[in-house]
Amino acid sequence: MTSVAASPAAEHGVLAPRAVPRARRGAVLIVVLAGVALFGIAFASLMFGAVDLSAGQVVSGFTSSSDLFARNVVWEIRYPRLLDAMVVGASLAVAGALLQGVTRNPLADPTIFGISAAAALASTAVLVFDRTVAPWVVTLCAVGGGLAGAGILFVIAWRGVVSAVRLALAGVAMSAFFGAIMVGLLASSSTFLQTSLGFLTGGLYGADWNDFHAALPYLIPALGIAFLLSGRLNILALGDDVAAGLGVRTDRTRLLVLAVAGVLTAVSVSIAGLVSFVGLLCPHLARFTVGSDNRYLIPVSGLYGALLVSGGDLLARLLIRPSEIPMGIITAAVGAPFLLYLVRFRS
Repeated sequence: MTSVAASPAAEHGVLAPRAVPRARRGAVLIVVLAGVALFGIAFASLMFGAVDLSAGQVVSGFTSSSDLFARNVVWEIRYPRLLDAMVVGASLAVAGALLQGVTRNPLADPTIFGISAAAALASTAVLVFDRTVAPWVVTLCAVGGGLAGAGILFVIAWRGVVSAVRLALAGVAMSAFFGAIMVGLLASSSTFLQTSLGFLTGGLYGADWNDFHAALPYLIPALGIAFLLSGRLNILALGDDVAAGLGVRTDRTRLLVLAVAGVLTAVSVSIAGLVSFVGLLCPHLARFTVGSDNRYLIPVSGLYGALLVSGGDLLARLLIRPSEIPMGIITAAVGAPFLLYLVRFRS
């Protein structure tokens, strides 16, 4: 009896304090390995494609103009595309972390909530009417569409208080509605096949410095605000009554979180179209690694998102090269089984 009773005491009194540092060291190790993997994928993305470059050519393309071919391939084609992939992945993953945190719904995702469709509809509309429009105009329209979608979602879900269930139901309906309008616009366009492939499946074909520069003015403030909101999300996780008692204005916080998620989603849509499952998968992987504290969950989700999309883009370019498949097919192939797992075992 004594030994049986002593085991829980020893577990909580002696083993638990030692287990916490070990768990933290394990989380730090996983994050460091993810960073190393991201660096490896980034370098491989610069080396491999329709035409392979050696490691020396990649370095030369960055540091000098002695090899004009390597310089053009690395600096003008592959490097901006790599940065765009990281931006898309980090934006979608952080947006998913925000939505899951504010709704306390493990299935929350920019695509499921209809924000992606709203941003894509705005981008598609301007591209259908003028294919020569500048990238910054496309990004601006996408951000406007993402904010409008987030606002509509909030208004529909608000009935004295915002309901997580109404948010999910309204998001699914909005996604179907905006998606139908978008497909109708694309079908009426003379560039239906080319435009629809980029927006409906998601891909980085043709992504360049213009897309990256157009996204930065929205990306940097949105990521900064997302990190600042992490403390409020931790308090919201305690419940609305507790959060209100601690001085957090719950509905205003939800509206702000939805707006930030709308901007981040719009940034990714303006670059790569409708890339699915990144916002669903990466926050769960981050939660498994660092726990539910949003101060760590949000940046780690961004890291995993950049890793997933850059890796998916590299694989999409290599599978049938010199051609390529849409990168969204890769993220869907990874994320769809994970969604089924969540529905079956976690929801």
